Amino acid sequence: MQQFGSVADLARAVGVSDNAIYKWVSGRGQPGMISLVNLAKAAGVSVEWLATGQGTPAKAKRETPAVSEPADMVTMPRNILRAGANRGSIQSSQIVDYLSFRSDWLHRVINTDARSLILVEAVGDAMAPTIDEGDLVLADLRESRFRHDGIYVFRTGGTLAIKRIQRQSDGMLLVRSDNAAYQPSTVKPDELSTIGRVLWIGGKP
Repeated sequence: MQQFGSVADLARAVGVSDNAIYKWVSGRGQPGMISLVNLAKAAGVSVEWLATGQGTPAKAKRETPAVSEPADMVTMPRNILRAGANRGSIQSSQIVDYLSFRSDWLHRVINTDARSLILVEAVGDAMAPTIDEGDLVLADLRESRFRHDGIYVFRTGGTLAIKRIQRQSDGMLLVRSDNAAYQPSTVKPDELSTIGRVLWIGGKP
């Protein structure tokens, strides 16, 4: 995913949905044989190495910047939330920077590890003042389904957003912004695709 720079680009290369990539990254699913072969071809690595970790990977098609980190630190790529009229994606045109987090802090405060998280830079002021333009959030990819009220990274109507989601007594979901300038909306649960629940909100990098 880091090699391609965005989940959307990798998903298109492999021929699967964005959500399939998120499931593989978070450990909630594994690629089937066809997807495994397509993934290996897209990344320029051998199927054996990709599936087992054994052997030597072939030379990748694209160069990925080397990132070194202390043993007690976890380095994560910074993704940018892009929302468009027709399609939204969590992406950077290329990975240009990373942020490091202490492993013990992730376990103690976030109660998870980096494999289940995605680091996202927010775009827009819909969640101001809670989340301002350019603020960073950590979202838990394991929560790909809405279970309880909270702030989520989600897709609906072909666009991506970070907003609060609340379940109503009639089973509908209320989607609202913290910025009063944006009107809340109500959607059916099957009209909303959750990517992850926001566990941590940071400032601008």
